[in-house]
Amino acid sequence: MFIKGIKRNYDKINADDSIADTDKIDALLLALGKDHLVSSDDRVYVFQNGDLSVKFDAKHARAFHFKDYVVKDMNKLFHGF
Repeated sequence: MFIKGIKRNYDKINADDSIADTDKIDALLLALGKDHLVSSDDRVYVFQNGDLSVKFDAKHARAFHFKDYVVKDMNKLFHGF
């Protein structure tokens, strides 16, 4: 299932001490959607796959340590991918 992939990536990035806490949302977005990234201006990420496009503003993202919320948001964001 896709949500298991999100959780695996989340745990991997969360455990990586070389990534600052403020950059972990960005790292997770790039890990999950790197093949569909269209734009990343000013931490606003736009992903596109065919006719489906999604936008995620990492500046206003929830704190990364709220795992359940982050995983749910990521699942909603990438569900169509």
